[in-house]
Amino acid sequence: MKFNPLFMFSREESETKVANDRLLSYSAGLTGQNMTYNFVSNRLFVYLNTILKIPSEKTGWITGASTLWDAVNDPLIGGLIDRRKHKPGQKLRPFLLWTPLIIGILVFLMFVDFGLPEGQTIALVLVLYILFDVFYSLQDISIWGIAAMSSPDSVERRRVIQWISIAAGLGGTIASLFPTIKDIFVKQEIMSEKNTYVFGAAIFAVGGMLIAMLAYRMKEKVEPTEEPGKTSVLQDILDLRHNKTLIIVCLARTVQSISLALPWEYFFETQGLAYKLGGTEISGGTAQVVYGFIMGIPGAFAMFFAVKLINRLGGNKKLLVFSEAITIIARLLAFFIGANDRFLNIGALAVVMALLGTAQIFTNMKDIAHRSLLTNSIDEVELKTGKRTEGIVFSMQNFVSKLTGAIPKFIQGYFLKWLGFDANVKVASNQTVINAQTAPRFLKYRWHHFILGPAIGSALYLIVILFLDNDDAEHMAEVENALREKREAAAVEA
Repeated sequence: MKFNPLFMFSREESETKVANDRLLSYSAGLTGQNMTYNFVSNRLFVYLNTILKIPSEKTGWITGASTLWDAVNDPLIGGLIDRRKHKPGQKLRPFLLWTPLIIGILVFLMFVDFGLPEGQTIALVLVLYILFDVFYSLQDISIWGIAAMSSPDSVERRRVIQWISIAAGLGGTIASLFPTIKDIFVKQEIMSEKNTYVFGAAIFAVGGMLIAMLAYRMKEKVEPTEEPGKTSVLQDILDLRHNKTLIIVCLARTVQSISLALPWEYFFETQGLAYKLGGTEISGGTAQVVYGFIMGIPGAFAMFFAVKLINRLGGNKKLLVFSEAITIIARLLAFFIGANDRFLNIGALAVVMALLGTAQIFTNMKDIAHRSLLTNSIDEVELKTGKRTEGIVFSMQNFVSKLTGAIPKFIQGYFLKWLGFDANVKVASNQTVINAQTAPRFLKYRWHHFILGPAIGSALYLIVILFLDNDDAEHMAEVENALREKREAAAVEA
């Protein structure tokens, strides 16, 4: 097949196929959404801790408790979405039109310093985050859930998931530009470090959500064989016991979050990390952006071939196992390469980045495998119960995403305290002699938590995901044929 450079603008559409121009709009919406989400998830903790100078343990509780609430409310909202009576093709789409602007404004306000005392600042951030979370849950469940309704064909859905996963990763990569923008603006005295966060919120949060509205163009092509609203939300949640795939994927992702890893910023941007390249000094913020591109761009490009690799390996599960095994091996090698402060040499760090970037290629593909498994599981549950559960299933995906965000936040706050991290202390450069006023334990172990922390999570994930089954094309073909017959019978009866 010859490559057509204009293929994303073709108008092909059918009952099972998604028009490429429509898929482009949907994918762009995911890019915008992830620009916003990655800015909040990666910068809020650091902003509160290092800019507003809220103590580490309190910052851990603010972000951890907020994210935990975020996780808990998702299944409730997902259940309500599934029970909502709607016109054909309008189960999820309305939420993609009106929620983004509200989300963008709330995020923007979270990064504005109103000059309030510490207690009032904490209370304001919590209120804003709770409001943000309610609207974000409606939008997030809908934007991912509509992938399961894009086609009754699992092969076509996998194509859709591949493209939107690539687009979501692109959004995260764009948001990772913020540290460099911040460094440039501060060094050029364009604005203060505090105001760069306000600027970032305007571009990556408000701007991202405006782009996210493009996802409204996606069509819903699958309707349930049973009318919604006949059971309670609690019963819908209890019915998840029929979805073994969902349970295993959620459990694997949860245990992966139990590690002693800290955000990248605490390795690259704090305590004076800097490198010499010729006569130029590379700041920790710039090094972080380089690392972000190495971790993001090759993996994003490789996602174009994710479906082929899944087919070559023999299913989604085998890709998941393979990717985690590669991650563990790469991080163990990287640890020994950079141990004993060798990571302070830019050559050693470059080798480490190459290793981690290679492993991340396969890690990025995990998102496609996870979402393919979840959309397939919705068909399996419908075959057993007669109900379509896009809302509750993708709310559980979000529940786990946010739970796995909350767990590290609680750990990180106390871990930083144990490490003796002090946001007010800045080490001038890598060559500065460590004295009693710096954070000696933090400096001593920053390499360990940066490299080995994620490897611990990968090992726990691998143990759980090995219990996954029913992951092959033949099984899904049987499910789709049975559903087709069931829908035809329901149509005749109606």
